[in-house]
Amino acid sequence: MVLSGPDKTNVKNVFAKIGGHADAYGAETLERMFTTYPQTKTYFPHFDLHHGSAQIKTHGKKVVSALIDAANNIDDIYGALSKLSDLHAQKLRVDPVNFKLLGQCFLVVVAIHHPSLLTPEVHASLDKFLCTVGTVLTAKYR
Repeated sequence: MVLSGPDKTNVKNVFAKIGGHADAYGAETLERMFTTYPQTKTYFPHFDLHHGSAQIKTHGKKVVSALIDAANNIDDIYGALSKLSDLHAQKLRVDPVNFKLLGQCFLVVVAIHHPSLLTPEVHASLDKFLCTVGTVLTAKYR
């Protein structure tokens, strides 16, 4: 998907508002994903998956920090996420569907905390961005 100029502006505006909440929103996103899509837990056998666990908070912060990095480098998402793409393709081998599921859960978290921010246009831009991130993260799977 190609992000238009307005899409890029919308994405940057969203991440400017949520940047200070990376740990909380990340943990909430992961907890929501593990509850809604329990099959995603299989990639975290060594984690304490209980609500409020330190491991979920730490990993959630990493996830949202990577999204913030991608948003800050929106004209070179591939470059910004290249090492993460290598990690997921070569070592972790996460099912690509999980990136879409994570993106959906992240959208819900943004909507819960910033309902007025998530207009239909912003929602569409953020969805395109998250799909692009998923595509970049799975680009090296072949």
